Amino acid sequence: MIGELLILYNTLFNYFLLKFTQEITGLYVKRSRLLLSAFCSGLIAAIFYQTLIGAVLSFIVLIGLAFSFRLQSLLKQGTVLFITTFFLGGVLTSLLPFLLNQSDVTFFILCIAIAFLSLTTIHTKWRNMMQEKIQHAFVVDCDLELFKKTYRLKGFIDTGNECIEPISGKPVHFLSYNAINQDLPNDFHEALLKWDDQNPYQLKMFPTYVYPKVRVLSLSTVQQERSLVLAFRFDKLKISGTASKEIFDQYVVLTRNDARYPQDAQMILHVLAL
Repeated sequence: MIGELLILYNTLFNYFLLKFTQEITGLYVKRSRLLLSAFCSGLIAAIFYQTLIGAVLSFIVLIGLAFSFRLQSLLKQGTVLFITTFFLGGVLTSLLPFLLNQSDVTFFILCIAIAFLSLTTIHTKWRNMMQEKIQHAFVVDCDLELFKKTYRLKGFIDTGNECIEPISGKPVHFLSYNAINQDLPNDFHEALLKWDDQNPYQLKMFPTYVYPKVRVLSLSTVQQERSLVLAFRFDKLKISGTASKEIFDQYVVLTRNDARYPQDAQMILHVLAL
């Protein structure tokens, strides 16, 4: 009975470790293959219990069956698995005095829960860190020329932004109102505050130099609700990042709710800004 429990313990822990390694390294492996590898490795560890050769052979079988017996897998997936095993072993060892007084069933459940929560927390942190790294690559410096004034802004190229102005087919970008409201021309700023989205096509409050460059757009929100907004055709947008680019005569929408702009950006750029 002790041998069967030891195999079960090792199999479950091995599966968690393999699943974590797969997620971190981005290599797809079928679940059945992971389970087979975890079981075979657990069986070897149970047979050669507390021996160096058993630990080494169990590790090689665990990596080899799951990710194929290749040097690249042993180096890449093996390194992640090796570090993770030491981390998880350290966590369980530090908590062992609190677990030994429990029954066998409770001990097993607590160990599995600790392993699952520990690896899930690490994976979540790692995924968030990678997302931040990827997003940072789309952060650019922007010089926006709008109504004869230039604004220096921090922009973010959003690959999900595919909004266009329907008549011209030109891209639409989004600009934080709070980032530029203090520097807007007074007559334009006052007209902007007077505009009523309940009567969106009433645009007589705008000065003559703005009127030819304003469009009323219908946008869909995240909640699938439609809303009408104003888009203004800017003169030029200069983008400076990994590559420099100049864009002319496209549209920008001023938004008040910019708290969700990624990377503390002040401007969300169209995907075609790439």
